[in-house]
Amino acid sequence: MNKQMKVYTHYNKIANTDMGYRWRTLLQFGNSWDVIGSIVMMNSRGANFKYPDHHAETDKELLNHLRQFDNDQSFTEDWYEFGSDPTLNLVNELFTERARLNGYGNLNGVIQIFNLFYLKDPNPNKGIALNNQFKLNDINDKIFNDDIKNLKAPCYLGFGQLSQHSQFRDKAKCFFDKTIHELGVKYLSPVFEENSFMHPRRLMRFMKNKPEGMLMKLQFCYDTRSSDKFQGEIGYLSKLSLIKSRLKQMTSAKWWIYQGWDLGISFNDKTNKIGLESWYGRKNIENDDYFHVFVTVWDTNCFVPYKEELIKRYPNAIIDNMGLKNRIYLHLPTIKSTDSDIIVEALNNYYYQLLEIIKTIK
Repeated sequence: MNKQMKVYTHYNKIANTDMGYRWRTLLQFGNSWDVIGSIVMMNSRGANFKYPDHHAETDKELLNHLRQFDNDQSFTEDWYEFGSDPTLNLVNELFTERARLNGYGNLNGVIQIFNLFYLKDPNPNKGIALNNQFKLNDINDKIFNDDIKNLKAPCYLGFGQLSQHSQFRDKAKCFFDKTIHELGVKYLSPVFEENSFMHPRRLMRFMKNKPEGMLMKLQFCYDTRSSDKFQGEIGYLSKLSLIKSRLKQMTSAKWWIYQGWDLGISFNDKTNKIGLESWYGRKNIENDDYFHVFVTVWDTNCFVPYKEELIKRYPNAIIDNMGLKNRIYLHLPTIKSTDSDIIVEALNNYYYQLLEIIKTIK
């Protein structure tokens, strides 16, 4: 996930309430203001003003960039910088993974955030009730027409069950039609009803290690409906997830999978953080004949307390940073097998070996 993300948005408070509607939200990465993607979700969620005094942006150069995203150049609504929230972080994570899989490097540009309605509330159902209570549909309709004009590919549609809600289905269908027919996006089924339109939270958290979620993410990242090319990757991810589950049972520890390919665990997270990372040599399991394992630190200074004991135990291990700043990897003996039982046993042994080395080092 790209951590250098800035969030800009319009925000209007609803008179005599503590609530408001947040719209035309932009996630900006790097120095570019080119649009690198769009996403349509349910409603504005939990992000809030970045600064306690809620001041609007006044920098002329910044405003010149931001106002390019308002179709009407006479538009006078204020722009604000907001902080992020879990959903916006997941949008960042999704598009970062898309860039990685396509070899684009770091995100550099703007991801546009659109919604089916704009009342800001973390709970969509509560948001719908409040939206109707404050009679915001006319405002939402005006914003919606502007959204359709601004929608650009690559576009992810993540409005979930609201696609079938009587109040929002027509809007969802309009976003869908433009995405399919005008923007030429290919990852969706051309039949509206055949799409689940998974919200990023469901896609990137609850379904991330399940075949349906894996397939949806890969289809979006590569913009294709064809699943044949993904069977190896889906099998790879499913197998890695199974290995993770077995290791969690055996060690009672919190193993994780990062971006679908890196299985690992960490120790001493608040002091001298160190851990194990592992991955297949290639993502087509049928042709894999090895599984890489590393002792790793995320800061070069953290390697110092462990170095002597690690070299004693693994005197022939190669130490490098694999081209990453501030990282150190100690290459453990490769597991020359694709058999899950063999991989689990080896990783379990490496886990307890490392635990023994670091148990007196904080």
